[in-house]
Amino acid sequence: MTTLAICYHRFSSKKQDKGSSLARQREETTALMAKEGWTLAEPFIEDAGRSAWKSDHLSVGNLGKLRKRIDAGHYVAGTRIIVENLDRLSRQEYRTARRWIEDVNDAGLIIEVARPRLTLNEDAMSGINVGPMLQHLFESKRANSEGNTRSDRQQAVVANLNQRARDGVVATPCAPLWLNGEKGATGFQRIEDRVAVVNMIYEWCASGLGYTGITKRLNATVEPWSVGWKSERAQWCTAYVRDILHSPAVEGEYHVGKGSNQPGTGEIIRGYYPRIVEADLVERARAAIAKRQGTGGRNAGEAKNLFVGVTTCEQCGGSVGRLASGTRGKSGSIGRGTSYEYFNCRNARYGTCANKMNYRYDLIERAALTEMLHLALDDTHFVVVDDVAPLSARTARARKRIEELEHEQGNVIAVLRKMPDSAAMLAELTKVEGELSRARAELDTAQRALDQARGQVSPDEHLRRVQEVRDAIHDNDPDVREQARRKVRDAIKGIVALMTFDQKGDGRVTMILKGNHVAFEFDRSGNVLKRHNYLAWVNAADEFKREASARMVGARGQTADVVALDDILRRARA
Repeated sequence: MTTLAICYHRFSSKKQDKGSSLARQREETTALMAKEGWTLAEPFIEDAGRSAWKSDHLSVGNLGKLRKRIDAGHYVAGTRIIVENLDRLSRQEYRTARRWIEDVNDAGLIIEVARPRLTLNEDAMSGINVGPMLQHLFESKRANSEGNTRSDRQQAVVANLNQRARDGVVATPCAPLWLNGEKGATGFQRIEDRVAVVNMIYEWCASGLGYTGITKRLNATVEPWSVGWKSERAQWCTAYVRDILHSPAVEGEYHVGKGSNQPGTGEIIRGYYPRIVEADLVERARAAIAKRQGTGGRNAGEAKNLFVGVTTCEQCGGSVGRLASGTRGKSGSIGRGTSYEYFNCRNARYGTCANKMNYRYDLIERAALTEMLHLALDDTHFVVVDDVAPLSARTARARKRIEELEHEQGNVIAVLRKMPDSAAMLAELTKVEGELSRARAELDTAQRALDQARGQVSPDEHLRRVQEVRDAIHDNDPDVREQARRKVRDAIKGIVALMTFDQKGDGRVTMILKGNHVAFEFDRSGNVLKRHNYLAWVNAADEFKREASARMVGARGQTADVVALDDILRRARA
């Protein structure tokens, strides 16, 4: 009768993955299987980067999945589980390892250890065959002791590194890839071209690009900084882009940890790294990430629905989505020029809401943008992202040059105080002051260009830009159109609190801006029915303000309460 075997291999760190750990384990287990004449039941089961000392692989790793199949009776009695060494299964204390093996034995399977040779079946675990039992005990104790010793040493090393960081000393040469550090030095050195790339990533993110869009743009324009430890390919990946955009190191912070894969202690060492991204840009980029939460899906790149995440049905409280309908072509797609887009209640589509009314998407979009787009789009939405990084570097160089010249000017003046009649020193001072004047003019020019690239213009110019964006969201060029629509979508999430869709009358849409002081009502064809602006009477009597706030916040701006607020306003004016 054929005896089936399952080969299990595990390593706990990336360093082992780059070495020969897996190859050695595979050689040991397959050699034992061949020697005993067993047949492989399924492909190798392997856990990469999972620690046996923590025992996380026993429940959530591939070994944990194997255990679930064993418990479900997936394998015939007598099947062997082969491991290179017992510590590939567990470095936990003896009782934990024993219980796991006994449960597997109860299901009819046997553990086979290649080195040292050991069979753990019901007889061995019950003590009938005391030899394997004692050997198992010694192996478990050794593995657990080694794990504890290794953990203690690691924690001591980490504690020492953290203390060095608190003292302002470079604790380890390992640093973010935009910095160079020498162990024991008093600071890190910036790699300026990489610092510029990180700032560009933040600008792209703040302007509306998501992780995937930024990654594609980087792979098309910037040489990768490293090779992936799994793929071994030089490329930018979305995980690294995400890490950069959430890294505290860009703000100069080192978050103290307990070691690899351990939670942080909560302690923050500020100024350990040099800050490379200004606080305002960090805030804008991370706010943009928060705004994009829930805006993914099939049409996320095109941002076809500018109001995703803020639309609600007045009747059932469910989500209101955009639906395209019309004549379909041979490919199954809706034919161009014959399709219409509507807002409608998702629950109504499933027959669980009575609000079956359709609201023309294009008409509602046009009306809503007319009323609030100039409020939603501030200067930060008009950043010329590709210009900001080089202009930031230009202003930084100009400031550094001014500092150098001012220092040089001070030295010359100090000499002149001792030698007031020195013609050479007077000529040198004139030369330095001329260079200083030119450097300051260069800084002014660079700063103005940087301000313009960051979107800082006059109010009239701002309104002109808003109109350009409105025109661009319907541009024939798909790249221009998609970029504009992403920008507007993100801006809307920052200013619109809620849009409710009511079937009363001939259909009514109420858009409430954040702060609950401004609201607009449209019919389903996009005509403005009412404009509510309560900012003018926010200083009314306290009792009216309390009543208004309670109604608006408590009811989340439902249409009935908007009407009630009109009554409050009339009473306040009376």
